[in-house]
Amino acid sequence: MEVTVSRPQRAAAAARTREAIVTAATDVFERLGWSGATMRGIADQAGVSVKTVEALYRTKAELLKQVIDYAIAGDLRPVPILARESVAAIEAAADATAMLDLHARHHARGISERAAPILWVVEHAAPAHPEIARLWAQNSDNRRTGARWAATTLLSKPDVPPHITQRYAEEVFWIAIDPGTYRSLTLGRGLSPSGYETWIRDFYGKMLLANPGPQIARTGTSRHSHR
Repeated sequence: MEVTVSRPQRAAAAARTREAIVTAATDVFERLGWSGATMRGIADQAGVSVKTVEALYRTKAELLKQVIDYAIAGDLRPVPILARESVAAIEAAADATAMLDLHARHHARGISERAAPILWVVEHAAPAHPEIARLWAQNSDNRRTGARWAATTLLSKPDVPPHITQRYAEEVFWIAIDPGTYRSLTLGRGLSPSGYETWIRDFYGKMLLANPGPQIARTGTSRHSHR
């Protein structure tokens, strides 16, 4: 008896295969690095053939890019970060404190917790491999966009101190979403992911919500003076 497989069933099976491959690739890249990872090893761990991996991701670099995207987004949906639910919630926050709390949870902690290990692999492989250098440059551009978006969103809130400028806020967010910051404080200082989120919230409070000290106040520098 012939079994008929519906289109939704085929789509679901294909999605499971893609996720199995990307999950396996994440583990292999993080354990063995760029040079140690092979398409054969990834296929074996995913329980599929090498031909299946290569049909979906033609090269190891293309697969690594998918692993990065998966780690940053948290899933394989083809939805850009700035079009996702967490971004909408951050933009809809009633005030600066609520916005920064959500950013600390979903972006500074959430993305870094998932992506910091694989981005370490990319960063260290980039100097010797041009195709990986391009991935690292693209990630830096994306982080720059993320910092700019976060700063613009923050400055749209009514209770931001007047001395906070767009450029200054971007620099603060750049530090907060740097995967190196996450690695340094979790691996180097022993913070848990939740401890890192708490540290970032405190960092935001001091850098973006507190009134300036006398030295800053005397300069007369504010976002209003730059307009």
